[in-house]
Amino acid sequence: MTTPVSEIFPTSTYTVNDECLVRIGTEEYEAKLSYTLYIEPDQKETDQMSINRTNFKVNGQKIDTKFLGVANDYMEALFPILCKISKYQLSIENISEIRKRIQKTDVAVHEIYSGEGIDHIQTQFFAAIQTDDKLKHFIGQLHFMKMLEYGLQKFNPNHQYETSWKVLPIGITEWKGNTQYQKEKNTLSFEPKIDNAQELMNRIIRYIHRYDYPVGFEEETLPLYADFQNNISYTGKTGRIEKAETYVCVEAEKKFYYQHTITIETK
Repeated sequence: MTTPVSEIFPTSTYTVNDECLVRIGTEEYEAKLSYTLYIEPDQKETDQMSINRTNFKVNGQKIDTKFLGVANDYMEALFPILCKISKYQLSIENISEIRKRIQKTDVAVHEIYSGEGIDHIQTQFFAAIQTDDKLKHFIGQLHFMKMLEYGLQKFNPNHQYETSWKVLPIGITEWKGNTQYQKEKNTLSFEPKIDNAQELMNRIIRYIHRYDYPVGFEEETLPLYADFQNNISYTGKTGRIEKAETYVCVEAEKKFYYQHTITIETK
């Protein structure tokens, strides 16, 4: 895309609410996150923009535990994320800077904290970002990055669209479908179908066995339900989002249940 970023993503401040529920057998995990995203076109590089995150909260409260605090320290090191728009996707341009910030954060964390929990966070984080390609993939799979990319599809003349979505804690799901942009309403909707259902089911089974959840698999076949809905309304001719909501649900009978709802609204 040769259009200046400011005409696609003008300076914008968004509030983000992110609610996720995971149920494995009878065990249930729930998280409610909220934060502010600030999008700003670069003043010198007209094809580049920065993404910043502030005011991060868990269940409406500032982080008040060591474990979550350290995990968030590593995440904060990702920002700002500098991006260009390439083929209606976000291309991350400052990987080397991000890596240096992560390394600096790692040193600072280990000057203050120690123990198995801290080592586990470090191990998991560094496994995901050990190469430039893995770091780009890790950032690109962050759910708010996906939603910003969905907003770009307003300008995409090809309505056939493929996307991925990270289903916690199982991994990446693949989806295919058509986007529908209604110019008179200035809205875009997207309800794709899952494209790797059997692979996902296999991963669910492996995950349950690996961590010894008390869940049996006596059935010869196990149906998988998967639903993905994305709806966006825009403020005008640009890609500035007025409100966007992504809803993803994956269910394997009573064995596994994942429900994720994220909303982005202009502040």
